[in-house]
Amino acid sequence: MFSLQSFAQNDFRKMNWGDSATQLKTKYPDVNWETETDGKTRIYFTDDYVGGLKATIAYYFVENKFQIGAYIFIEKHSANNLYYEDFVSISTFLKKKYDMELNESWNNTSWKGDDDSIGYALAMGHVEIEEAYEDEQKAISHSISGDGFLISHTLRYASMDYVKSKRESSLDDF
Repeated sequence: MFSLQSFAQNDFRKMNWGDSATQLKTKYPDVNWETETDGKTRIYFTDDYVGGLKATIAYYFVENKFQIGAYIFIEKHSANNLYYEDFVSISTFLKKKYDMELNESWNNTSWKGDDDSIGYALAMGHVEIEEAYEDEQKAISHSISGDGFLISHTLRYASMDYVKSKRESSLDDF
């Protein structure tokens, strides 16, 4: 007899929200995980390829419950526009599965509308591009931005229960 869970899709790679770090190690026995701890959060990460791009794959466990999965793309390019092309490539995969909502935030519009200079605008921190999706189970955030030197490209999946708890706790600030 098969359990219904065997037919269910995982939340992030082979993991489901709430799984333990022990389950991660069981599902990936041949991976040599690097770890970091930040308060109640323990992060397990390794490098691999995602969508043809080199990435650090990270699993965030809060109080030993899997809450966030992330891809931090670490491909190196000689031209800044290639980072944007990577973003578009990953975006194409996401849009086949999710109704992603795009948001561009420009703090300097000098290069806005100039497709040949989008990489420069990103590297200089003139624009941040994000697309997002949420449903009852998860929140997805795919973003690319720069800080004046480096371009950062990430894709995060988070448990909606975790996202809601963070949103509620931020209301305490007011």
